[in-house]
Amino acid sequence: MNKKSLYAVALLFFSWLLGAALAQVATINPASVKQTIDGFGASTAWNGQISDAEADASFGNGNNNQLGLSILRVRIETSSSSWTNEKSNAQKAKARGATILASPWSPPASMKTNNNVVGGELNTGSYAAYSAYLKSFCDNLGNVDVVSIQNEPNIKVTYESCTWSATQLLNFCKNNASAIGKPVMMPEAFNFSFALSDSTLNDATARSQVTYIGGHLYGTTPRIYANAETNKKKVWMTEHYYTSESIDTCLTIAKEIVDCIYNDMSAYIWWYLRQPGCNIINTGGSIKKKGYAIGQFSKFIRPGYSRIDATYQPQTGVYVIGCIGAQMAVVAVNRNTTSQSQTFTFQNCQVTSLEKYTTSNTKNISDDGPLTVSGNSLTVTLDAQSITTFVGKAVTTSIDFFAAPLKSSSNPNYSFLRAGNQSLVFYSLSGQKFIEGQAGSIDFKSLSRLVPGAYVILRKDGDKLHEKITWCQGAR
Repeated sequence: MNKKSLYAVALLFFSWLLGAALAQVATINPASVKQTIDGFGASTAWNGQISDAEADASFGNGNNNQLGLSILRVRIETSSSSWTNEKSNAQKAKARGATILASPWSPPASMKTNNNVVGGELNTGSYAAYSAYLKSFCDNLGNVDVVSIQNEPNIKVTYESCTWSATQLLNFCKNNASAIGKPVMMPEAFNFSFALSDSTLNDATARSQVTYIGGHLYGTTPRIYANAETNKKKVWMTEHYYTSESIDTCLTIAKEIVDCIYNDMSAYIWWYLRQPGCNIINTGGSIKKKGYAIGQFSKFIRPGYSRIDATYQPQTGVYVIGCIGAQMAVVAVNRNTTSQSQTFTFQNCQVTSLEKYTTSNTKNISDDGPLTVSGNSLTVTLDAQSITTFVGKAVTTSIDFFAAPLKSSSNPNYSFLRAGNQSLVFYSLSGQKFIEGQAGSIDFKSLSRLVPGAYVILRKDGDKLHEKITWCQGAR
């Protein structure tokens, strides 16, 4: 082999080594903010009443034997005389900070074409009565946050169910959904079929009555719902389950959660909370391995956090998601049967330390201690077949809210904040609006009331919307 050939081979080899090294770095960028996370949850449908101990284990977040779930999905039973159990469950979950999603499996039999709670359709003449029925359930519980129109309207089964077409859902949303008096979710298709909700989203009147698009992952995988995003609807995954307790199954669940979040979903809701078969807690409140796997997300990625840019798959078998709120949380799923060395780099922020929590075949949300981050980079060993969450503060560029107006072009936020006469809106990461106005006229001293923390700034440039996350110094 001549010298030129040797040089070419060497160049290719070192290029491959460099590419492999770069590919194994997971880059986390808190300055690039995506969708707001509403939470993680489970359902008590057919579970009976949960105890205080079970509610603490599920919806509490005071220690590592509590999962920090933030959504409870309850069943709207077909008789008002049977609402007691779910009312109790909703009260317990709500007292621990949870959002309540109510889903019906069937309208009352008297409202249906077959006079049966199994199968059939909702009578056209019963639409108004059905919306009143859903409202009465919400009034009875007193704490429902979101109401679904129907669980799995596109599947025929031998238990409580009701078939709806896309046109029927459109007509109900357009003419009757507003009478429920709560934010409405639809269609909760068993296979996350977009066909059942597209018609509603494409109708201006109907879509104005819908706040959430829900769906299940049976027979499908997470994917972005562009029509929902275009029409500014939040997308929730509201039911899925696996029965096995093996670590392989737990890693499948964790990878599924990562994929849901990456596909712009704002919530992930497991099926049974306590009912045996696919449950994540046991009677009495002890937590199953699947519960700990979900807890690696639910305990640390809290409602109101936002997804941020992160390298999805930095190396074979390793998947990463990043979110930011009061703290930054980065979750790494290692599906490999061996431990893996993983490097994380942090952009547009300053990170000095992180706390590491791990669930594996031998660990259950184990606090593995603090890690020092040097030069905004960290190389750490991920346990074999594990889910690891890194939690800490990510301080992004500070805005000096006392330089009013911002006069110095050396300020890193100058070009963003002083871009002509465009409009600016300041939000907390949970969505609370603090101030808005034209870029050239905002008195930044008016923001001195803000406490130190991360905030989102939206700048409207014609029809384009620019977004920036920043850390403010607050009053001093």
